[in-house]
Amino acid sequence: MKTRVELRPLKLSDIDNIMQWINDPDIVKNFQNFKGFTKKEELKFLRKIFKSKNDYVFSIFQKADGKYLGQCAINQISWQNKLGRFALFITKENWGKGYAEEAIRLLINYAFKKLKIHKIWGVCWATNKKAWHIYKKIGFKKEGLLRDEYFWRGKYHDLLRIAIVR
Repeated sequence: MKTRVELRPLKLSDIDNIMQWINDPDIVKNFQNFKGFTKKEELKFLRKIFKSKNDYVFSIFQKADGKYLGQCAINQISWQNKLGRFALFITKENWGKGYAEEAIRLLINYAFKKLKIHKIWGVCWATNKKAWHIYKKIGFKKEGLLRDEYFWRGKYHDLLRIAIVR
């Protein structure tokens, strides 16, 4: 698979890159209880992730120049059921450049081939047609509509539950 991006396993040294976007509500609005995070809180979270056998987190970089682009992950892995939830965060200045699709394809390939996951699922805002277009192009299918799933900025929002099966 030819790509402009590469996934590198998360390291503590990625913290300054993560802090660039972790408190931007437009990027992290899928966090159910978003309240903002200090560097200390985020480091504590990263240390917890490093110990987890059910979470695989990667930093996304441009191959050409090593520029940081975001994070992606397979989380909440149920090894018995061979499924995991995917997450993706691209820095705002890199939206609309095709990096999300490339990173998701690499992540799915890793989950299916290395982790032997059978199903990858996620959620996206029902109103986010751009994201759904990318997910559909990759092969995700809609599994259902989660009505009034998140309360954000004073009102309820619907989410789509999506998944791809190996």
